[in-house]
Amino acid sequence: MLTAYYRFESLPESLRLQHKIRSKARLDCTAYANPKGYTGLMDFINPKGQMYLYKTPAREIVKANSKRLAEWALGNGKLNLSSIYFEDADYPECSYGYPNANRLLSSKEPNPLFPYRNDCYLFLTNADLTLVEVLVVLNGRNLVSGYYQNLIDGGLDKELQHLREQASPLFSYESAL
Repeated sequence: MLTAYYRFESLPESLRLQHKIRSKARLDCTAYANPKGYTGLMDFINPKGQMYLYKTPAREIVKANSKRLAEWALGNGKLNLSSIYFEDADYPECSYGYPNANRLLSSKEPNPLFPYRNDCYLFLTNADLTLVEVLVVLNGRNLVSGYYQNLIDGGLDKELQHLREQASPLFSYESAL
């Protein structure tokens, strides 16, 4: 069911200084497992080979109903990966989102995430969002609520553990110095 796994986290201060990373909102991909060759996050890799996102407050708190709201969004400054929807207050570490489904960005440029518009993301986070695990479900957008409940209920635990064990660095921050 899970297509890919990405682990984003705030780097230790020493690595941030060595790589001239100033933003405290930046989350770098420190591990990933992509056994099915998912390409939906390729636009978030910079020329150095680093993949990172910024956690930013949602422009407006997106509120679809009283249970579903997005306070945070993940993007790289040019492109928004997803808003993060927290739906169950009893499980604040679990959330979900999906790519922008518009054909064009607000700049009228083609949206590079449009081909992935039917995918969904499940997120596992810590309290201050300095760690965000992104689980990709191919073509899962229309069933995101079910996948989200499955995550909460532990139905994805074995598959998630397997992906975590397979995960390797996308970019080696230690050896790149």
